[in-house]
Amino acid sequence: MSPTTDLSVFRLYTPEEAGSDDYPVEWHLSIKHAVREQAGYRCVRCHHPYRNGEHGKGEWSPCDAICTHWSELRAVSPNGLPVPIPEGCQAGAEVGQWFPWQVEAHWRILTVHHLDGNPLNCKWYNLVALCQRCHLRVQTKVRMERIWPWPHSEWFRFFAAGYYAHHYLGEDLTRAEVEARLPELLALELAV
Repeated sequence: MSPTTDLSVFRLYTPEEAGSDDYPVEWHLSIKHAVREQAGYRCVRCHHPYRNGEHGKGEWSPCDAICTHWSELRAVSPNGLPVPIPEGCQAGAEVGQWFPWQVEAHWRILTVHHLDGNPLNCKWYNLVALCQRCHLRVQTKVRMERIWPWPHSEWFRFFAAGYYAHHYLGEDLTRAEVEARLPELLALELAV
C-alpha cells in the first residue's frame, strides 16, 4: 500500500494513539513521507528540492532552477571550494546565470509542518512540506484560527481552503474536492 493512496491515515488522532514523542505512530511510518511525496519532494513555499540521504547531514544541499529562496547560498567551484554568493541574489536560474557551478543552500532539509501546531492533527490540509527555513518562518506567522480577510500566498491557498471547509462548513474534503471548489472556499473567510 502506497502511503499516498491510504487516505485513512490523514485524520485527527487521539492522545492514546500518540507515541512518546507526542506524534502518532503512523506519522513516522507513512504520513510525513506521503506529505513529502505529494509535494514532489520540494518545499511548497521556496521550491528547494529534497534528496533524502544524498548530502550527509544536510547542512548544504543543491539548488536547481526552480528554487526561489535567496538566503544562505554558496557556489561550489570545480575544485570543490565554496564560493560565497552576494546577499540578495536569488537561487535557481538567477544564480546560475552568474555562477556556472553547483549552487547550494544552507539548512534547507525538508520537514513537514502541522499548521495548527498539533502533532495529532494529521488531516491533509494541516500538513505542509516545508524546508527548515520556511518552516520556521511559517511557524511563527501562521495561525489557522486567526481570521485572514486578505488574499493568501499562492502556495498556501490550497491548505487554507481545506481548513475553511472544515472550520466554516464542517466538511472534511479531499484534495480534489478542495481544488474544484477553491474560489468558493477561500471566499468563506472573506464573508466573516
